[in-house]
Amino acid sequence: MLQRTFQHIPGVGPFREKDLWAQGIKTWDDFPAAGTGAPAISRKADDVAREYIAKAREALARRDLRALAQLVPSREHWRMYPEFAQDALFFDIETDGNENQVPTVVSLYDSAGLHVFLQGRNMDELPEAMAARRLWVSFNGTCFDAPVLRDYFGANRFPKPDAHIDLRFVTKRLRMSGGLKEIEDNLGVGRPPHLKGVNGWDAVLLWRAYKARADVEALRFLVEYNLYDSFQLRTLMDVAYNRGADELNQDVPRLPVFDRGEVLYDVSKIILDLGPTERDMETLARVRSQDRDLREL
Repeated sequence: MLQRTFQHIPGVGPFREKDLWAQGIKTWDDFPAAGTGAPAISRKADDVAREYIAKAREALARRDLRALAQLVPSREHWRMYPEFAQDALFFDIETDGNENQVPTVVSLYDSAGLHVFLQGRNMDELPEAMAARRLWVSFNGTCFDAPVLRDYFGANRFPKPDAHIDLRFVTKRLRMSGGLKEIEDNLGVGRPPHLKGVNGWDAVLLWRAYKARADVEALRFLVEYNLYDSFQLRTLMDVAYNRGADELNQDVPRLPVFDRGEVLYDVSKIILDLGPTERDMETLARVRSQDRDLREL
């Protein structure tokens, strides 16, 4: 889809782009060279178009995602996904629910697998991990997740991606209504029964239970919930790309849709490996020492 994109040319929007396709100018290679045939847009506009097509072609040859993202309108960044899928980072966060929105759990999924970052354990390692990937994919992450992380780590420490595909807006344009979990259910890739109906406020309560009582089972449940929020985005990205190509009636290869079965073993392993820390054991000892008082509340 990227090489069929003409909306990076000044003055070319969705309708003009479709007009070019209707003329048989399907890809950058099809745009007429200077001095050959009738103008595709107008003689002056064609010169500008050739200039911007050359810029995009050169950026793609250099694998310069940042330059391409600056050329292509953000609403069309989904078209770049297949070219940079190996550089994609799918991510989601949970917070403590307080006014300052401190991140408690952040999960990432990329070509290297699943990664979990926990407040009080390894959260400080998150910026470096996210900086390693140039293309971020989220659901409402441009409005919530990324700003929360930027405020927490500071703008100087928290990285900026070369491009960020926010599937909340991509799916809305494709008339895939609802939030992430509703869309998953409609696609037939909903959560397992024990995660059905779990929401963001439940995630806050699970974290508070873990912090107050060293409840590792609450932490494990929370991490599993958050992991699904990240790796399910891979499936949604594949489906959204294919539907976007369908909507535009473009003869481009469709993506094989990600099967989450590939990562469920890793999910189970991460959850089982989440044991109590020394601080958790201290908290548990303190709670047990107050057992009589707690029972009388």
